[in-house]
Amino acid sequence: MSYRPLFAAVSALLLLSSIARGDDDAAKIEFFEKKVRPVLVKYCYTCHSASTNAKGGLRVDDRSGLLRGGSSGPAVVPGNPEKSLLIQAVNHSGDVSSMPPRKHLSTEELADLTRWIKEGAAWPKAELASGSANPTYDRLRKEHWAWRPLRDARPPAVRDASWPRGDIDRFIRATLEEKGLRPVDDADRTTLLRRVTFDLTGLQPTPDELDAFVNDRSDAAFSRVVERLLNSPAYGERWGRHWLDLVRYADTAGDNSDFPIPQIYKYRNYVIDAFNHDKPYDQFIREQIAGDLLPAASSRERDEQLIATGFLALGVKDVNQRFEVRFIMDNIDEQIDTVTRSVLALTASCARCHDHKFDPIPTLDYYALAGIFHSTELCAGVRNKMGGGGLDYYDVTKLLAIGEEQPLNPDDLQKIDQAKKAVADAQAEVDALRGKPEGSVVDAKGETKLTLARRKLNKLQQQVLALTDPALQGRAALGVREAKSVGDTEIRIRGEAEKLGPIAPRGFLSLLQVPQAPKVPTAQSGRLELAEWLTRAENPLTPRVMVNRVWRHLFGRGLVSSVDNFGVTGDVPSHPELLDALAAQFVRDGWSVKSLVRTIVRSRTYQLSSAAGDAAAVDPGNRLLWRHSPRRLDAEEIRDAMLAAAGRLVLSPPKVSPVKDLKVMEMKNDGPEAALVEKQGRASRHRSLYLPLLRSLVPQALEVFDFANQGFVTGHRDTTTVSTQALYLLNDPFVREQSKALAGRLLRQTELDDEARIRSAYRLTLARAATDKEVDRAETFLSDCEASLRGSKESRELAWAGFCQAILGSAEFRYVR
Repeated sequence: MSYRPLFAAVSALLLLSSIARGDDDAAKIEFFEKKVRPVLVKYCYTCHSASTNAKGGLRVDDRSGLLRGGSSGPAVVPGNPEKSLLIQAVNHSGDVSSMPPRKHLSTEELADLTRWIKEGAAWPKAELASGSANPTYDRLRKEHWAWRPLRDARPPAVRDASWPRGDIDRFIRATLEEKGLRPVDDADRTTLLRRVTFDLTGLQPTPDELDAFVNDRSDAAFSRVVERLLNSPAYGERWGRHWLDLVRYADTAGDNSDFPIPQIYKYRNYVIDAFNHDKPYDQFIREQIAGDLLPAASSRERDEQLIATGFLALGVKDVNQRFEVRFIMDNIDEQIDTVTRSVLALTASCARCHDHKFDPIPTLDYYALAGIFHSTELCAGVRNKMGGGGLDYYDVTKLLAIGEEQPLNPDDLQKIDQAKKAVADAQAEVDALRGKPEGSVVDAKGETKLTLARRKLNKLQQQVLALTDPALQGRAALGVREAKSVGDTEIRIRGEAEKLGPIAPRGFLSLLQVPQAPKVPTAQSGRLELAEWLTRAENPLTPRVMVNRVWRHLFGRGLVSSVDNFGVTGDVPSHPELLDALAAQFVRDGWSVKSLVRTIVRSRTYQLSSAAGDAAAVDPGNRLLWRHSPRRLDAEEIRDAMLAAAGRLVLSPPKVSPVKDLKVMEMKNDGPEAALVEKQGRASRHRSLYLPLLRSLVPQALEVFDFANQGFVTGHRDTTTVSTQALYLLNDPFVREQSKALAGRLLRQTELDDEARIRSAYRLTLARAATDKEVDRAETFLSDCEASLRGSKESRELAWAGFCQAILGSAEFRYVR
């Protein structure tokens, strides 16, 4: 392929652009385009450009690539040709490889390259339009409902003043009356208890809890239930899982290659504890974005805040990315996307390549945020390395240290140094054989020299790991810290990491005008100021989005149905005044999530029946909340409810994740490590929240019932009804095992007759009493089943197991009304 036509066109456009804007460096740019770029195209592009394999990690089609250089170091040092490896290479001098091989540049070409570097290595930059001047953007900033300040929404008067139990009910009833609609009756007590227990804890109410509530006829009975549930450790596990959906939590971080993150379970536990202790939501956000920059009253609080920054570190990592700059910018994009979607319900990452097509987020704003994260060091314990193997991706220097340091003795330090030297030698051997004919030489056992060298390297790496990891003693955590180099970053043309445009000053999204917004300091990343900007009481989006998320988890649908998108293409609120009233109250209550949940579930609207009503003809989707919409249980709730009914659920959390002991090296879906993790997951009786989660291999019990996509912010899981779910409930060993365990639990109650056992089964699985008709039907089934299995020593146990599996597979078991 010839680059000359493309080069000529691009050069002409960039040159005209440079001259047209009156750039002081126009003469230098003109010299570069006429004299230098043709030399680079002629001699270097074939091996060292974006469209080729960029040998040695060096790119010469981009100034940043030249300054960063390849494996030998920076190729160009502006102002200093003598220290520029590019000049040494083309002069065929120094310790670097001679370039181009077997060719020499002319005296004039060498002189032009030298002059160009000496004068500062000028390079044309493309100017980009800032979306700030876009009239459509200006109108949207002023008019779109989501970006306006919170309104002082007062609850309206209603004609039926006896119906509301609080302000929420007044907003809902007023809208219904305006439409001429009536709500259905209240839910019965057993239905309400099952609903609120699942919603607040993700667990089924026990028979004792059911009896206590049904028999407590006082006006405060339901309030006491709510307080008991809010104070249960299961509350934090349930609501912590909702947050983990948003932050794309998993125990591995692979993209093209999947590998474990042994320390990430500490972040999961931090989230659970935060919800259980009702950490104010604004503090919760600040700790996750800038915990390392916040003051701490104790070493324990300091460790907690460092672990919290795992929010920015636990996403997908493409460790096989050849170019470090792409690895960095892809990770920054993932951080921007997660922060803006989870906290603000905005799709800001759409502005990476161009101004946002719908929302007023110009590319300049995207790179204002990118500068903040570019000034932040990602401490995820891994690095990028194209073609890496074994533990090549693991980098303990890119981890945060928590807890008290345990110093190593001199003997151990000497062993570590020796082991690291051996690893370096082995790595050099692998590098020397990679891609070379001698590397493919096969020995008597049929293995190549490169394979043997890789095996040796992997063994030595594990020796280093064995020596260094005990020094951490559980002291490692994923997170972020301030980068050594802090400053603004350039806009990337079309989102390409190496194509640098104008510098974007660090800052925040311009679509939100937050009064007295903090300024980004010159000497710091700006993460602390970003966290403060996000959580200021004057920022209307943060409380609106969180209130809407809580509402969605309690009603199955948010007041804004597009919970992750409050932009122009998202939904509009069904009850905008109610949303603002709850958001304002949320802030006044000190950002307490528990207070918000308490207020909502104690409303009459939440406690309505799910029965059909006349309003269905006008509002079949129940957008106006004239009844409570039934919902299918989440995947975790179904699995946990089966274990609980069988009497096998372990409520205490495991000490660590099973992934903790895996090495940070590539795992295959059908490999031994993945098989081990899957086996441990199947054997676990802990709550589903604690199952090991591999991005490439989700436990079947969760995957079949629409588990969250672990690579994306997920505020609303899909709910499907497909044949694989029915087949799972019929045939999966886990379901059959719990059915047998439940049957055994019932049969061990020797003081009961079969009728009482049947009634007990209904209470354990459906949290209600069985009807006489259901008892008769069950007795007939058991009798017929035992008769068909006559002669079998286990006919009674098998019949009861079949009966139990029928209940566990029923729609009523999977749905909460």
